[in-house]
Amino acid sequence: MAARFFCGVRPPADWRRRLAGVGLIAIGLIGVGTAGWLYYDAWTTRQTWDASPVAVSLARQEAEPTPIWIAPSTPEPSAARIAPVPTPRPPSAAPVMLPVVMPPTPTVTVTADDLSVDATDFRFLDPPEPGAHARVAITVANHADVASGRVQLGIASSWFEAYSIIGTAPAVSEDRTDDDGLRTFSFPPVDAQSTANFELHVTANGEGTQAPAVKVLLESGELIGEVSKPSTFAPTPRPGPVMSIDIPRLKLHSGVVQTAWEPPPFTIGQIKGSASISLGNTVLIGHLTGTAGNVFAHLDQLKPGDEVTAVSRGLPYRFVVSQTFDAWNPFTRDYSERLWVIAEPPDQAAVTIANASATATAEATAAVAATATAVVAQPTATPTLAPTPYAGEPSLAGGIGNTRVNLEKAFGAATGETAGKLVVFHQPAGDYHVHFTPDPPRAALVARMFATGMSFDAAVRESRKLFPTDARPRADAPEGNSRFIVERFSSPSLAQSLGSDEFSVIYTRDPRGTITSIVLGLGDDFDALIAQSRN
Repeated sequence: MAARFFCGVRPPADWRRRLAGVGLIAIGLIGVGTAGWLYYDAWTTRQTWDASPVAVSLARQEAEPTPIWIAPSTPEPSAARIAPVPTPRPPSAAPVMLPVVMPPTPTVTVTADDLSVDATDFRFLDPPEPGAHARVAITVANHADVASGRVQLGIASSWFEAYSIIGTAPAVSEDRTDDDGLRTFSFPPVDAQSTANFELHVTANGEGTQAPAVKVLLESGELIGEVSKPSTFAPTPRPGPVMSIDIPRLKLHSGVVQTAWEPPPFTIGQIKGSASISLGNTVLIGHLTGTAGNVFAHLDQLKPGDEVTAVSRGLPYRFVVSQTFDAWNPFTRDYSERLWVIAEPPDQAAVTIANASATATAEATAAVAATATAVVAQPTATPTLAPTPYAGEPSLAGGIGNTRVNLEKAFGAATGETAGKLVVFHQPAGDYHVHFTPDPPRAALVARMFATGMSFDAAVRESRKLFPTDARPRADAPEGNSRFIVERFSSPSLAQSLGSDEFSVIYTRDPRGTITSIVLGLGDDFDALIAQSRN
């Protein structure tokens, strides 16, 4: 009985080994499945993005030509009256009879060979931006001894997604779109042995400056001529949003789209509400890694001195990298999620880089001096050298520690003073109250007064626009009470500019908990800083 009891029963160790093997196989299958799902998720995300209207618009944006810039007085308005266009006729629609006086039908037929396109012109009559007035002008010559038939100007209907028709000069008898998506405007005939100018007047719906490909035809459909890539002429534009960016060191060229705080997939975004190019802090964001792309995968390779070119409304703006650092994330309370690269105009970047170099040299000299003091019992006295005045801007434009010149460049001229002698800069979203040091004048206190309250998270984002670029937290988390919330930071560059490296950010609250103002000031006397900001 004992022998039969053990017969056919595997030792427990075999079951454990088999169970371990099954577990390893299961883990392997889970790993393969997870990898496959991640690959599929990335693939579907990419396919969805490529098919999206934003991606299509971005592709057009990247292909935008650089306009030929002209003096503002160069474009001359048309001498002819701009007439409204008739109601557009969709493809395959029956002809619409319009009360237009038709010229007499010539007795001799003029063919396309008797006509030529002598000039094509696309130009903005206003600086290019949404709402700007632009004009497509065509000059057609008739070399025959009799008048031609009506002349049709054809443009792909997709081009009119970016432009809206104002009218034509002279008036057209018909505006229709055929089954192939060609939108044509029927202009009057060209007199014998003469030329005629035909114009389409439009307004820009967006930031583009792309000229249309133009076909010129007779009513019979005969092609007189076509221009596939007309040049764009425009007055020099005002600064606008970034449309593309080029970083030679990274071999990176990308279009830029407007976005909220989260980066867009597979491309670079400009945070909505950040400044137009050259008018303040323009904030661009992109993914480092992940299924939504890695457009900024090598951003950490950028060093001070590297060049960055941003294009806005066809005009390039040159910048130079001046600083790089990991940014404090107030939501996760660490530095792991954000890598910041600061690029400034070349002259300003040169000052920032020089100041950073001087700081590093001073720190290295101090370290050497400290070592020498420890080794030598009686060091030889040396003359004391006067420190070089700090000439840089420790913060982002308009921030604490910066010069008055910097704040006036960011916010415009001051509009007055408070009773406590704080300088007031009026802005649409709320005033700034600033206390400047005597000489040189630097912002020792910056208070942002909101016209309407906002959430704490939104206020934190606003405060970061006024921060020293090398700010580091002195506390693990915000603290506060029913009246205000406080964050504490330190900044070596602030110490160089104001004599103290410790500053606080105070978010004042109303009874509902809504943030009504932000105060950035030196030290930790919160009540005194709040009182000063309101004085």
